[in-house]
Amino acid sequence: MSLTYEILGLASMGVILVRNFTYKFKVKPFTCELCMAFWLSVLYFHSLEGVLFSFAAGMIAAILNRYV
Repeated sequence: MSLTYEILGLASMGVILVRNFTYKFKVKPFTCELCMAFWLSVLYFHSLEGVLFSFAAGMIAAILNRYV
């Protein structure tokens, strides 16, 4: 259950960072919520299975940005 909260938290943090800091940085990870959540969660999990969790966090961030 804790892993689910961590993935949702990293996805939400990626969306919030992209929405608030896009005007300052015009490079790829800072303008795309999927990329931002993916790289944040890769840095957080830093393992081979963490890449799968990072993919899930990125996809959840894209869905959050589009529908919420």
